[in-house]
Amino acid sequence: MILRRARPEDRDWFCRMAAGKTLPPHPHTGVGGAQRSQQLADRYAQGWETMLARPNLLVLVSQQPDDYVILLRGETETVTGERQSRIWDWGRDPKAFLPTLLRQAAQAGDRYLVARALPGEEELFSALGFRPELRRLLAPTHGKTNESPFVVRPASALDTFFIAHLHSQSGHFYVPSNRQVDLAEISLASGTYYLGLNYGPNCPVWGRVLCWEGKPCGYVLYKLGLKVEENGASAAYLYDIALLPEARGRSGSRILMQQTMLELAEMGVEYIVGDISIENEQAFGVANRSLHFQLEWTRLGMKTPPPKEPSSGEKGPTRR
Repeated sequence: MILRRARPEDRDWFCRMAAGKTLPPHPHTGVGGAQRSQQLADRYAQGWETMLARPNLLVLVSQQPDDYVILLRGETETVTGERQSRIWDWGRDPKAFLPTLLRQAAQAGDRYLVARALPGEEELFSALGFRPELRRLLAPTHGKTNESPFVVRPASALDTFFIAHLHSQSGHFYVPSNRQVDLAEISLASGTYYLGLNYGPNCPVWGRVLCWEGKPCGYVLYKLGLKVEENGASAAYLYDIALLPEARGRSGSRILMQQTMLELAEMGVEYIVGDISIENEQAFGVANRSLHFQLEWTRLGMKTPPPKEPSSGEKGPTRR
């Protein structure tokens, strides 16, 4: 296989490859696999010159056999802050591209190479040595009015310390699996961010607090303004949810989610998306069984090789 960078004249061939991909139907939206493939090809056709010009986007092709891969370099993992390169898309089989992708990621200073595998594609990357990190889930905002003894109310500046403190006790659940990180350092950074939130009109997150007998016992935070790529529908990102232990055994998380889904639907939000660490099977089970979330994709990753040390015959960088 001979690999090279894509050229402007590759556009039509590249788009035919993308349109011919076999994709699964998108969960909940009704967008079929063939339609998703055509949407992908159309986006490439419209943005081809921009793609090739982006310095952080590497588009590689092979025509013996026909195949392609797109690598996004310099991405930041939102929880750990680590730099990573992401396999944006591939044609048939990324195996032959892998050594080049790992080398390019390492040269860009990225510690991990990751890929988003749609349902049915996970084994492809597992066989190449990638390890599962997190699941992306999607659900329609089919909420339910709260009729339980719990009270769900808007978060306010008075809840800032409670939310920050509770997050510090549960933030480790959000670290992607198979990442070797300093949890204390991550907790300190996220705690500083949470203490700066006031939950007013200009706050970057929309929050609700769960109360039991007049006292806060949990919270949920969303980021608004997202769009589902396949159909353009409005979506909210489930940024964080945490409950005190005494609220978990009384279906507190389900009540909190159903009530907030109802409120978001009234605001015109049609879908909720969220990420769950592979190790957090309990949360995945609750989301899947009780809240009708479905798997959209699984992110898998592997470490990039460390930078090579100059050999004895090589000159190092010159100091000036």
